[in-house]
Formats: sequence, structure tokens, C-alpha cells
Amino acid sequence: MVLNARFYFFFKESLIISMIFIGTNLIAQETLVLSLNDCVQKGLDYNYGVRQARNNTIASRSDNIAAFGAMLPQINANSGNFWNAGLTVDPVTNIIARVPLSSANAGLGFSTILFDGFQTMNSWRQAKVNTLIAKYDLDNTLNTVALNTASQYLSVLMAKEVLKVANEQLKVTDIGVSRLRKLNAAGAISPNELLQMEAQLARDEQRHLTAENSLGLSKLILAQGIGMKTNMFVISEIGLNELMEQPRIIRIRPEAIFASSMDIQPNVKAAQLRIESADFGLKATIAQRMPRLTMNGQISTSYSDQAIDIIYSDLQAIEIGYWLNSSGDNVSVYHPVEVRVPLGVESKTLETQLSENVRQYVGLNLSVPIFNGFQISNAIKRAKIGRMNAELQYEQEVDNFEQTVERSHADATSAWKQYIAAQKTVDASYKAFVDATIRRQEGTLTVYDYSSVQNTYLAAVSDALSAKYDAQFKAYILKFYMKSPLKSVQEN
Repeated sequence: MVLNARFYFFFKESLIISMIFIGTNLIAQETLVLSLNDCVQKGLDYNYGVRQARNNTIASRSDNIAAFGAMLPQINANSGNFWNAGLTVDPVTNIIARVPLSSANAGLGFSTILFDGFQTMNSWRQAKVNTLIAKYDLDNTLNTVALNTASQYLSVLMAKEVLKVANEQLKVTDIGVSRLRKLNAAGAISPNELLQMEAQLARDEQRHLTAENSLGLSKLILAQGIGMKTNMFVISEIGLNELMEQPRIIRIRPEAIFASSMDIQPNVKAAQLRIESADFGLKATIAQRMPRLTMNGQISTSYSDQAIDIIYSDLQAIEIGYWLNSSGDNVSVYHPVEVRVPLGVESKTLETQLSENVRQYVGLNLSVPIFNGFQISNAIKRAKIGRMNAELQYEQEVDNFEQTVERSHADATSAWKQYIAAQKTVDASYKAFVDATIRRQEGTLTVYDYSSVQNTYLAAVSDALSAKYDAQFKAYILKFYMKSPLKSVQEN
């Protein structure tokens, strides 16, 4: 009994602590309300393709700087320390000896290209064009992600609308079942009518469950696209209005949309710039056949531990004759002469050698390619093929865009017609549903027939909702080619 009491106390205390911790987390966790622009921005920040495209723009700018730097003089400093044993040549004194030798050197050199057939210049121009290509590739990726996120956002809104319809219908059917149960209990109707209405309630419950699952899946897809959990946010409405007339964008011919928007499409601009980049690449490759003239120079000094200074004697006076003074004495005559009498040797200091061993040179180097195993010829041929492929890619991008505009225009037109037809079906089925409801209340219509009319009306409403969102979104896609699709969503 004591053990059970202790266990109960420990379990109760742990449960209280856990509930406090969970409650704190629930309070701290805030559910965000995200608009369409919020979702798009989060999608752009989260998408891996966008982040990679941004990194590619940074890398292309770095390549551009490096290509420009290749035209500037190259300056390098060098130094080294060496230890030798055995037969060695002193790099300072040029004495050959079998003594251990320690030597060092340091220098500062430069090299610059005077002429290379404009190879480095064209490589730099190509790098600048590649920087623009990377920017347009980023813009194209941003547009694609933004459009996909907007599509997922509208899918969630459509799923919410469908769920509302299913929920309302479930309430109506549930009220009808409750009413029939009372009538059946009073013996006013046959049990078969109640069973048919209960079957309709089961179908409506299934329809409601399907709508809930569809909403959950749509929100999950959106959440995965923006890098969030489904329980961390809800989306706000954007207030889509009923389509009273055909969108103006559909009334514009696809040829006019294509002609007015082709030059602003980032994928088309990138393909066009790739031709220019291939041109500069071809020029840079052809320049490899040209002579290459470079200038280089260096200032350097060195040190050796075997370098010595010989110590000589000072100036000495040597008697070269004499003369007689007034007293008749001989007076010696001396002449100062440098007598090279070595007295010893001493090692040269580091400072002395570094200043005495300084040397400079400047030179020109001319290189003329004569034969290189067909390497340059092959590179030129591949560069020409690369340019042809760039032209084909541009033509393909233009064709793809034209076909995309034509398909989008056809889809938008078809979606608009589908929406008009769906609205007519809703109007007709609603009148039939109202009439069936009255007849059912009067008892002149069976439950089975009433359920059939009701299901027809619900299917028409669901189809109309899908057609409404489909028509508006496909109109947005057409506007996307002429201006931002997000602005189009907000303007309408």
C-alpha cells in the first residue's frame, strides 16, 4: 500500500508538471495569419532552387571580378630558406665547396600581358554577360516559385469553400433526418423513407469527410512549399468576386500577348544572352592562335652563411727617400701607400648581404603558337558548336513561350466557358432543388427522388466553385506574362 501511494504521488506530480509544460508551449506558440504575399515571400525564402540561384548570381559576380583581374598586372612576393650538405654551389658567392650551406632569398616580381589577341578582354566580357544570365535565371526561378505558391494558396481557398458547402449541406440533411425520425416515431411516414434519408446523411458525411481531407492535403502541400508546419499558420481570404463578365485578358489575342511580353520574359532574355556569351567565348578561343606578348620583372636579394669579408691592414707610410736639412741631417721622406695585407676574415651580416645582393631585371616574352596537337582547333570547333546550340536554345525558348501563351489563352478561354456553363447548371439545379424541397415537405416527392435532386445540386455547386477558381487563376497566368500575377490577384 505504501508503494502504491508513492507511485500515485509521483505519477500525479509528473502529470501536473507535464500539463504546465504543455500549456506553456501552447501559449508561447502563436498561429500566424498569412496573406498571399506572405506565403509567396516565405516560399521564395524557403525554396532550395531559389537559394541555389541566388548563390549562382554571387558566384557569377565573383567570376566577373576574377576575369577583370586577369587583365591587371600580377604581383607576387616570394622567399625561401635552404640548407645544403655535400658538394654545393653557393648562390651568392658562386663558390663550389663541400661545406654545409644555409642560404635564403626573397623577391618581388610582376607579370603583365601586353597582347594576347584580346583573349582576356573577351573572357571578361563573357563573364559580364554570364552575370546577367545568372540574374535572369534567378528571376525565372522566382517567378516559377511565386506562381506555384499562388496556385497552392488558391487551392486551399477552393478546398475551404467546398468544405463550407459540404458542411452546410450536412447540417440541412441532419435536420431533415431528425424531422423524419420524429415523424417515423409518430407513425406518419414509412420506415423506408427514414432509411433513405439516413443513407443520404451518410453520403453527406462522406462528402464532408472528403472535403476535410482535401483541405488538409491542400494545406499540407502549401505548408511544405513555404517550409512551415500546418498547425503554425492559417491563410487569409483574398476576396475573389463573382465573374460577371469575361476577363479582359482573355479578349486579347494570344499573338498580341506573345508579342508584347516576349522581351520581358527572363528565360527568353537569358537564352538571348547565352548567344552573346557564346560569341565572346568563341572570340577568346580564336585568340589562342595569336602571338602572346608579356612583360615581367623582379627585384630580389639573397643571403648565404658562407659569405665573408676579408679584413686588410690599414694605410702604411713607406720611405721613398730623404733630404738634408740645414744642419746636414738626413730627413726621411714617406709616402702613404695602401698595402693589401690580409689580417683575417669575418662573416657578412644579414643586413649587409640584403643590401649588397639586390638585383633587378625586366624582360619581354613572346610566345607564338605553331603546333599544339590540334588542341586549339578542337577548342574553336567546340566553341562554334556551343554558339549554335545557344541559338537553338534561344529559338526553343521562344517557341516554348509562344506555345505556353497559346495554351494558357486556350485554357483560360475554356475555363471561362466552363464557369459560365457551371453557373447555369447551378441556377437550374438550385431551382430544381427548391422545388424538390417544397414537394418533399408537401409529401409529393419520395426521399429517394429528393436525394437525387439534392446530390445533383451539390455536385453543381462544387463544380461551379472549382470552375470559378480555375477560371480566375488561369486568367492570372495570362496576366503573369504581362505583369506580376500577385498584383493581378490583389487588383481583382
